Amino acid sequence: VSYISWDKLPEDIAACSLPSVSVKKGLKIISGLCQVLRYVIHFMLKHGNGSKLLKRLLGHKQCCLKASSEISSRTNLCEVAAPRVIDEWISSHWDMTQISVKILPSAILDFEDHMSKPIVIHNMDKWQRIVLERLENVNASEQPPHKKMRTKRKVVNTKDLPPMEHVFAEGIELMVSDLALLPCVHAFTHFFRNKLQELKNHMPLILLWYHRLQSMKDVTCAASLCGVNLINVSNISLNSNGTEDNNTVSKSNKKLLDITLRRDLPGLIEKITSNIYVEFENLSREDIVLNWKKLPSGVHPTKGELSLARASRKCHQIENLVGCVVKVCEEGDVLVDFCSGGGHVGIVLAHLLPLCKIILVENKEESLERAMQRIQELNLKNIMIYQCNLDQFMKKFDIGIALHACGVATDMVLQKCIDQKASFVISPCCYGKIQNTNTLCYPQSEKFKSHNVTYEQLVLLGHGGDQTSWNFDTEKAKQGKQCMGLVDTDRIEYAKTKGYTTSIYTMQPGDCSPKNNLIVGVKN
Repeated sequence: VSYISWDKLPEDIAACSLPSVSVKKGLKIISGLCQVLRYVIHFMLKHGNGSKLLKRLLGHKQCCLKASSEISSRTNLCEVAAPRVIDEWISSHWDMTQISVKILPSAILDFEDHMSKPIVIHNMDKWQRIVLERLENVNASEQPPHKKMRTKRKVVNTKDLPPMEHVFAEGIELMVSDLALLPCVHAFTHFFRNKLQELKNHMPLILLWYHRLQSMKDVTCAASLCGVNLINVSNISLNSNGTEDNNTVSKSNKKLLDITLRRDLPGLIEKITSNIYVEFENLSREDIVLNWKKLPSGVHPTKGELSLARASRKCHQIENLVGCVVKVCEEGDVLVDFCSGGGHVGIVLAHLLPLCKIILVENKEESLERAMQRIQELNLKNIMIYQCNLDQFMKKFDIGIALHACGVATDMVLQKCIDQKASFVISPCCYGKIQNTNTLCYPQSEKFKSHNVTYEQLVLLGHGGDQTSWNFDTEKAKQGKQCMGLVDTDRIEYAKTKGYTTSIYTMQPGDCSPKNNLIVGVKN
């Protein structure tokens, strides 16, 4: 192991958050705590260490911490919120004896709240029945010998099964999320090591979880190898609290949403469109069409494991984005394909624009493996990959691109482009998933705010936008298109105030996707 200073980091590594791993001779950079942890485990499994414990760390279908921090509260807690707490406390509170235990950061409170909720895991019914059977066996063993008798196994309805409490962060098995949270919880507990009894009153479930991890030999051994002595909390009374059943909340919210769409959406559209005009422009089909037969076969979306029917629609979608990008790009530009998936757009651009540098940014491992294979087969030299979340990518670029960026991801890409003063070509998707975040607040434009459009109303428009379907002629689909246009108008009006010339296009042909809007902005 060797150490280097920040200013001597390789340029491609310095362009993203640490920890990072460079693989395939720098063709691919993996960035962020969760992605790097998953890579290390996959690497160990692939190179001979087939330990069942190691594989279980990734959870059912190896999905633990797979989702990005933008959409997964657990990934956000492990990778963003909890580490930020420790960084802030280390930098601001040197005399911990003067700090009250009552002042707990929101990340710690969120983890405590999470541990108090009923678990939701794969095969939940099966695990509940195992627990019930064990409880019945314990009760039977306490009966006097002369009263013990064989009884028929009784049938228990799912709703009558006992609730299950959190043993670990993801439920009843140790997973990689526990390992990601352990250093942060340990550091926080270390701050209050002289006030453990008082700390127990505010975060009993976290301390109980911390104590369980200490009882695992592999965990304590790993901590010891890192020079960390876990704090003994066994001398304080630790008990888990009861949990509250919140299963009815999501159902009632969904019902409320359906009622609101039917009752309030038409009036809301009428109110907003009386003050704000949505203008769709059409791209010329002749200007954007690509001769796919003249392109290398590896460039075609079918090489990305898409069906013929889906690949045909994907070709049309790619043509629209590529056509807009080609109009605004210049020789030597850096183009970033955000939420790139298997690299369908980026790979076409890399072939058509050999004097530009193309970067794929995506957090899904499987998609990038397909992209990597295609890049190597095509021997493309002007493209590289970042496996990371959007907020972990910090490299300078000239044009930001995204095909069907889901929900808030569209606005995160838009904000990235505005921060870099870069042009953007974005096809939004999943309008109903927009929501306020630490960095985003809807509506974004002063124009929508000046007409008293509220956050709740814009979210309602987003859900209305998701009514679009492949049957484009229905009234719901037409209403959905109108809602999509309103949400995207808020986006481009915001970009205009930042010095952009903007347009909303309908992709051609219009039936290439129900989500056929394309927002384009060029920095003035």
